[in-house]
Amino acid sequence: MNLQHMILEIIAAMGGITEATEYALAHVLLPEAYKERFQGRTELVLAFDYEVAEEHPEAEFVTFGSEITEEFLDIALNTPLSDSRFVIVDRVEVYGAKERIKRMSNGGMHEINVLSERPVMGMWAMFTFRARFVSSESFEEERRVYINMLTGEQDVEIESAHIFFESEPTKKYPYAPACSISDAYKRAKKYMRGIADIIAKSVANPSKVRFETERIMNYYEELIIENNRRLTRKGITPEREEDIRQKHKNLELEMDRQLREIQENLIPTYTVELAHGITLHIPLIEIVCGITNRNETMERTFYYDCLLKRVV
Repeated sequence: MNLQHMILEIIAAMGGITEATEYALAHVLLPEAYKERFQGRTELVLAFDYEVAEEHPEAEFVTFGSEITEEFLDIALNTPLSDSRFVIVDRVEVYGAKERIKRMSNGGMHEINVLSERPVMGMWAMFTFRARFVSSESFEEERRVYINMLTGEQDVEIESAHIFFESEPTKKYPYAPACSISDAYKRAKKYMRGIADIIAKSVANPSKVRFETERIMNYYEELIIENNRRLTRKGITPEREEDIRQKHKNLELEMDRQLREIQENLIPTYTVELAHGITLHIPLIEIVCGITNRNETMERTFYYDCLLKRVV
């Protein structure tokens, strides 16, 4: 096992995701739990060749004895290695490609001719996020988010699929185009933050928040009114007037502080962290079609998902 393969295996065991963008260069996304070991970073660019490292100043050169190599090796002492997830499917073939594509378009394509078909490998990124909610009672929620890296979109259908996989592919296929891991991660985290926001608001009791807010505001408004009445008294000195005005400001500040406390205690604040991530490699059929609409013919490529038997 060469150094590059070993380091990428360690990253996979950590729950990270790697993307080899070119020779001896990989973009890496690590779980939040490891960021303190890498100067607060979860996204790294690793170069496994000296010349490649020189060409990419943003990359860290990984070689035997380097600091980053030793860090990964130290983590590996307590982390079992795991391989990539190559999904097992019944068969890598598609029947009635033309009819399937027509159904997908809802009759919007007048004439379809299949020009070529070939098996390829598609990638799905699966992110497990942990949302931590903090209020008077703290709790956690974990959710998995799947991103189809072919389209860059979230894939809800695959969440309910029964997936069996192996550590090595039985056959090697060329890879279909895919979005970057970074883009997939951003899309998934945005979705997870939306889910966390819904959970936080659902936990809060709106009537209790409103009651406590009104109670605090009424209480301090009465104090402010009583305090300001002192300004109308005869014979008040400038020093006393200044004290009264300062107390008015202090009462407003204290009211704002207590209103914030109500929000913090009754409506949970939350953080979203990446707990784990893997890449699923799923066989696809790449279908190149000639599509004719109103005497205009164009070439378009579709992909048939051999796991869920659908065009994506």
